[in-house]
Amino acid sequence: MYTYHEVWATNSDNEPELMSGSYDRSDCVAEIEADRDSLQEQGYSKLRIQSRETEEAPDPEIYGEDKCQRWAH
Repeated sequence: MYTYHEVWATNSDNEPELMSGSYDRSDCVAEIEADRDSLQEQGYSKLRIQSRETEEAPDPEIYGEDKCQRWAH
């Protein structure tokens, strides 16, 4: 299994909306920090990161070999 992190925000209609995702949680943190003010001006709120398990492997050319290691429970 691999861990995939998603940036979610609540839109002005009070609906959750997926903004982006990454196998590297620090990418999601950086995106929230960079876009927080702009998203809030656009009516988004409740910015958050949700993680999920997936069988889909990350691309080692993008994430590096260290992020492409499977883990087991």
